[in-house]
Amino acid sequence: MVERLFLIVLFQAFIFIFQNKSFATPKETLPLGTQVDWEQLINENQSPIAKQFVQSSYNIYERLLYGGIPYPSKKITTNWEKGYQEAYDKFVYMRKNGVDCTRLLRYLFLNMLHLPYNSNFPNEPIISNTFAYDSNSGHTQLKYFTRLPKVNNGFKPQTGDILAFPGHTIAVLDPKNCIAIQSSIWLCKKIENGFCVDSEYGKSAGVSIYRLASERFCKNGIWKGMDNENLNFTVGWRHRAFDTWIIEMPDKAIKNSRVTLVGKNISGKYIYFTGSKQPVRTKLLKTMRTGLQTVTLNIPKDAKSGYLKLYWGTGKPQIENTIESAEKIIILDKKEAKI
Repeated sequence: MVERLFLIVLFQAFIFIFQNKSFATPKETLPLGTQVDWEQLINENQSPIAKQFVQSSYNIYERLLYGGIPYPSKKITTNWEKGYQEAYDKFVYMRKNGVDCTRLLRYLFLNMLHLPYNSNFPNEPIISNTFAYDSNSGHTQLKYFTRLPKVNNGFKPQTGDILAFPGHTIAVLDPKNCIAIQSSIWLCKKIENGFCVDSEYGKSAGVSIYRLASERFCKNGIWKGMDNENLNFTVGWRHRAFDTWIIEMPDKAIKNSRVTLVGKNISGKYIYFTGSKQPVRTKLLKTMRTGLQTVTLNIPKDAKSGYLKLYWGTGKPQIENTIESAEKIIILDKKEAKI
């Protein structure tokens, strides 16, 4: 009886797995043989959000090994969007229904990193043409981003930056080694002498950790285009959260005292202390040759020990749009400091 019950349970489990099995092709890093040093990438990036971006990309890569996410065979519709918003596991949903380049980036920034993304339509993607075209109407969706300057007819991006041309967007993973994360209708599987000799196209392409195939389009950290003379990047964007962080801060501080911090883009920024209702604004002390800033600020009288939360946005501060310090600060009152 027990044996029969075990066989029934085993059979039902097999049926469940079969019904929910992804038929998308598993995806190695492409072109084949491309290696990503994930740990080194995390260590190289000082930005806390960039570190999280690398970790999130690695999580996607690991899941791709068990079943890829195809490029949609048809144009994405409102029904696809409705299903995506309702899906408990959005990765599984994309694996079954495919995803295009812009909606993959939304998944990364909004659903994995929990960053505000589209400043005009909070739950929607930002389409490639909005990224690519320099227009005022497009920029209403891009208030959380800053534009990258052009360098040598290309861009010199950092981890997490978005590069685009009309019709396609990618997110930069390893800027030195020309590796990105994207969903594309075309992927190079093998290169010889800087040219693609084997590729995937259509539904069999899709989401991948992808190294630009030719040094003609990406070399020495300068990204120019996607392996084709007609696919040059026209614009680059950086989410503001990737460009703001604290590097040095005191271990301890006394309430109502003044302290010094060192970090990236922290001048004039607001900082929330644990237990304090109102954020405190920093004041620039000096800017170093490296671009790092030294700032001062007052410790609120109601502050308590804990992590600092640095507002990375512009305008009126919101605690939701903050970066947490790597270490805690111990807050003492004057009596405790004398002991």
